[in-house]
Amino acid sequence: MYQSKPATPLPITTLFVLYGIIFLGSAGFFITIPAYVSLFLTDHSLQIAQAMPLEQRRNLFGTVMSLAPFISMLFTPFIARFADRFNRKIVMALCLMVGAIGFAMPIYAIVVGSVVLLFAGNMINSLGSASQPIAQAILSDNSQGKNKATLMSLVAVVMTAAMSFGPALGSKLSALYGAQAPFYACLVIALVCLLLLNLIKLPTQTALSEENPWSLAAPLARSKTGLLPCLAIVFICQFSWSLYFQNISFLLPQKWNISVESDFYQFYMMGIGIVMMASLLLLPRLILTYLKLTTALRTVLFFAAVGMLLLAITPTPTTHVIAMIFTAIMVALSFPLYITSLSDRASHSDQGWAMALSSAMVGLAWTLTGYITARLVNIELILPTAIAVLGYLIAILLVPKPLPSQSNHEAQ
Repeated sequence: MYQSKPATPLPITTLFVLYGIIFLGSAGFFITIPAYVSLFLTDHSLQIAQAMPLEQRRNLFGTVMSLAPFISMLFTPFIARFADRFNRKIVMALCLMVGAIGFAMPIYAIVVGSVVLLFAGNMINSLGSASQPIAQAILSDNSQGKNKATLMSLVAVVMTAAMSFGPALGSKLSALYGAQAPFYACLVIALVCLLLLNLIKLPTQTALSEENPWSLAAPLARSKTGLLPCLAIVFICQFSWSLYFQNISFLLPQKWNISVESDFYQFYMMGIGIVMMASLLLLPRLILTYLKLTTALRTVLFFAAVGMLLLAITPTPTTHVIAMIFTAIMVALSFPLYITSLSDRASHSDQGWAMALSSAMVGLAWTLTGYITARLVNIELILPTAIAVLGYLIAILLVPKPLPSQSNHEAQ
């Protein structure tokens, strides 16, 4: 049975290290994207890649970019289970070491011109990224109510920052110092996080010393009612947002003749990230002051659906920007609410497993929508955004009833 325990406040130094690890989990993918583009798709490509036709190089690039998230989705829940079962700090340290090896291998691969080593490094790094949900688990395991929502909001801020600014940073590093530079940057971050992790003390973990870490039935049996619907909400919300996000590259050029190379497009994409980060920093704790978690989640999901509808029907670029600001606020605000709801329904000893499953749902959603959006656009330009409206409405129906203990935590 699920048992609650008092939350242990985390020191600032511990929070800094944990958020650094969470940042690395996302930045390791986004910062290195420009390097892979340079290596596979430009005149400065690897010598082996230059011998391939451009179409084959594009396929190779797509394989590298999609296979790493798939491997992460497949193995991260099991790695997190081992962390829950034995020791989160030790497993995080091992993941950081694996990630460091994964960043070092492409550096050597570029020197020797090996596509195989480049592939292997990317795959190994995807396994190392399992440190991200384990760090999230420590945050969620040691917080409750509004404090938990605030910490989860900062998780989303860090991830959004990596997604929004990582490619630009990687591009700048590649332009100044060559294709190896983004990998060096991530390697340094991984080693610094590993060093700092060994200098801090984490709160005592509720470990399960006699349980099979490969078992997924045991944590489900300990969870409270509503965990699976919460996982479905994570997937549906991320899938819906990603449908629109992927749709932007088709929508702006074809509806208003705004190219992806234009200043408008670049500022628009940057604006999404800035609006979401500002919303995550300012609003979750405020809304939970006035609304209970379940009510807040349903309300925000409803307005996210309204925002998506506005994005689908706006007639001009200016009105589209206004609708984007409103929608981005609602989408950003929903993340800490449904992650908190998910965390509340998993036992303290299974937080790593729960956060890993949520990460897998996020990865699966974004992996699927890249292909699906392109197919939907061929049918109707705004169809991906229209389906996103439906997705958020379905998510509202899946929001589970409040937990009996939730009202006590929300005041904290």
